[in-house]
Amino acid sequence: MNKKSKLNTKTIHTIDNQLNNLHQEIYNKCFDLYQKGAYAEAVEKSFKVVRDRLRKLTGYETGSEAFGKGKLHIKGAAAQNVDQDFNDAVKFLTMAIDRFRNEKSHTSDAKIDDPVRAYEYLRLSSLAMNLLEDSEILS
Repeated sequence: MNKKSKLNTKTIHTIDNQLNNLHQEIYNKCFDLYQKGAYAEAVEKSFKVVRDRLRKLTGYETGSEAFGKGKLHIKGAAAQNVDQDFNDAVKFLTMAIDRFRNEKSHTSDAKIDDPVRAYEYLRLSSLAMNLLEDSEILS
């Protein structure tokens, strides 16, 4: 019995409804793969979407370089005194995506056969994309 058959119908239906709330680029590029049950491919694609956005914004595709050499700054901190914490958090989120992508893409078995886990990875990429929407390059 695979993991999908172990999940109850309500859980699967809830996830299917939540897919519509993903960042538009993640949804556009990953939805069909996810719906076909190609979870590893959908997740890897979502990581690539984030890297593409970083490259478009800064010329660098990794989180550490985009925030370092690329001088990427994310607007939207709750207050000025926590702006650095907020930006470090977004940097570390994109760096985590870099590491997950690296780990998943260097093996033929990414070990993502659970639709819930796959959705969680998609949500992670979606969060990164939403945060990158309000960015600037510092001089």
